[in-house]
Amino acid sequence: MSHRRFGALALVAAGALLAACSGGGAGGPAAAGPDPAAWRESITGSIEVGVLPAEGTPGRAYLEKLAESIEAEHPGTQITLTFANTEARPALEQRWRSGDGPDVDYGMFDGTVPAQQVWADDGFLLNLKPYLDAPDPATGKPWSSSFTAAANGFLTNPGDGGVYGVPSEMSTQVLFYNAGMFEQLGITPPRTWDELMATTAALKAKQVDPIAVTGLFQPYMGMWSDNLWLREVGWQKANDVLVNGKGHITDDPGFLAGLEKVQQLRDGGAFIKGFQGTDFTPAQALFFQGKAGMILMGSWLASEMKDVIPPDFRLGVLPFPTVAGGKGDQQAIAAAPQMVSINAKSANVPLALEWVSRLTGTKVQAERAEQFGELSGVVGVPSPKGVTGIDEVVAGASALVPREFAMTGTKAYEFVYAEVARLMFGEQDAGTTLDRIDQQLRELHKN
Repeated sequence: MSHRRFGALALVAAGALLAACSGGGAGGPAAAGPDPAAWRESITGSIEVGVLPAEGTPGRAYLEKLAESIEAEHPGTQITLTFANTEARPALEQRWRSGDGPDVDYGMFDGTVPAQQVWADDGFLLNLKPYLDAPDPATGKPWSSSFTAAANGFLTNPGDGGVYGVPSEMSTQVLFYNAGMFEQLGITPPRTWDELMATTAALKAKQVDPIAVTGLFQPYMGMWSDNLWLREVGWQKANDVLVNGKGHITDDPGFLAGLEKVQQLRDGGAFIKGFQGTDFTPAQALFFQGKAGMILMGSWLASEMKDVIPPDFRLGVLPFPTVAGGKGDQQAIAAAPQMVSINAKSANVPLALEWVSRLTGTKVQAERAEQFGELSGVVGVPSPKGVTGIDEVVAGASALVPREFAMTGTKAYEFVYAEVARLMFGEQDAGTTLDRIDQQLRELHKN
């Protein structure tokens, strides 16, 4: 799940959350779901649905209308929307543990993230595979065929081969640049690390800060080290060392090489002035104001900032630059799905399935791409408005790999990004950063 998709606007306390309409799932064996071939014939009752947009946002209004349309088509049904984004997750997960989880929710499953596979393994989530394999009455094709190859990489639970979530949208980490500015200044968009360094020098020569970045959200600074390690050592090696404790971060010189490149940017003054005290929204706004030439960010950038983007702004998009001599996949892209799951013990699984199938249907996906700039994981949905070419970037990728090397939910997530932040702030050099991460990894993995 994104760290703060749609700019979550409110802190939701546990007491303020609506009571679940389902019986909840307290783990353990779940009752068998409805007949995969006939569930559409028994859509009744009420469900609670977790959603990412906060109240009062256009994205929330769209989902409210979707709920109303389903209710109108199935008289007597009721769909209650509950805010389920970043700040709300701890309280919602406590509800899941106590057997009071929503009927439909985000952040419960990603087949590439061990911390989320547990919810499936412990019986909290409905296995969607039988429903994905069944033919859709409207098309005659299985529901599973509607998802792109990129999205499919996140669907399967390695433990039992089941599918416990499907993506309502995708996000990728890409290098955005001010296409109008680059054209005006005669700067070629960088596709290699050497070209990126040349671009930063060219922008500085024109009195433009090269890269916008926030210093108040460590994982966003960590996007730089993550993508460099993806190029220098590869996803599997980084995952083995950081998450699984296989070997040490000092064994492969690519880890240090990646941190040295972060230091190279820092020492060259590539980051926007005052980034240390700049939050993510102001940093992104400065980019769109022409105060910086580039920003490394998730593909949600355009939709999240659409209210402040000047009408004549032209947004360019590139994959993270390749690194000469790097041992990692030079065409891989870090990505994440926004996965929606169904409570295994929901009292109204057919209505929950109707919500999920409509949410991930081509019509809704195309409308959300057009209106909110969301990158879809559904076949045939066009590139999001305002992010022209991102579909080409994704199509050109050799693989979409889980962002943050699947550190989400692990202790390594906290200290790795804290040390990278110290590097970017100038508190330590690349070598010290590596040593400090190594020490904490050895303590964590006891190796």
